[in-house]
Amino acid sequence: MSDQAPHADEALLRESQQAIDDAKAAAADVVEPDEDELVDEGLPVADDAEPSDGPAPAA
Repeated sequence: MSDQAPHADEALLRESQQAIDDAKAAAADVVEPDEDELVDEGLPVADDAEPSDGPAPAA
């Protein structure tokens, strides 16, 4: 049993490192949209809108 434990630990370590490498590669492929792309310009906006919790406190 003591002969196989180091091999199992090494295999588990390799698998874990591979999973980390795969996750890093996938994260590097993510492209975040520009801020302008997040706003739907076609939505109507109320000019007289107030916050739902009331006006901001005076400074």
